[in-house]
Amino acid sequence: MTQRKMSLKGFLHKSNGKAALAASGFIAAHREFLLTGDLALFTAPILLKVDSKALMPTPALEEIKAVVLAHHLAEEIRTQEEKMARANEPSERKTKAYVATIYDAKTGEVVQITNDKGKVVDLTESFEDGTRAEGWTDRRLFDGAPHWFGVVTATKLFKADGSNFTATILRDDAMARILRKPKAPVMKAQKKSGGRLSFGVKCHESKASFSRG
Repeated sequence: MTQRKMSLKGFLHKSNGKAALAASGFIAAHREFLLTGDLALFTAPILLKVDSKALMPTPALEEIKAVVLAHHLAEEIRTQEEKMARANEPSERKTKAYVATIYDAKTGEVVQITNDKGKVVDLTESFEDGTRAEGWTDRRLFDGAPHWFGVVTATKLFKADGSNFTATILRDDAMARILRKPKAPVMKAQKKSGGRLSFGVKCHESKASFSRG
């Protein structure tokens, strides 16, 4: 029998039921779902704190529910926007869901580069997909200076205080993901006479503060 795919709404429903009373077991049972797609950007740091005993499962589950709820609401809004866009003529260009920006930890400022047209611009890019935003950030950090770090901001995901969800990406983690070698395919060795037959993403919860003045 095919197992029903977990949805954001389904997770929220279960997280408010009896099954979630044992927070540790509930989180473990849904860990794969929480580390899938765009959710992983914001749930991975929470799960890392649980694994390291820096955060207890019960408050961790509350933080996770806030992330999932924000994603669910953003999905509902996006669906309505798409319906309105189909019903009306396209207006202004809509804001993309994720903005990736590279910062210099020494100055606290956005890194600037010279583009192909010779213009100095901020090293930032926007995406509809969180995974692509993370990939772009990894590549920029890999090619950048040791003191650079990246921040991915979810423009349509909001915390209870009204601020956006953000994910900080450290250069060491970005380099580890890029340099990680893919697993070799399993192949059956062919017999030869006289011859011989002779990874995980590390996440760190990190905060950086700087002045924009």
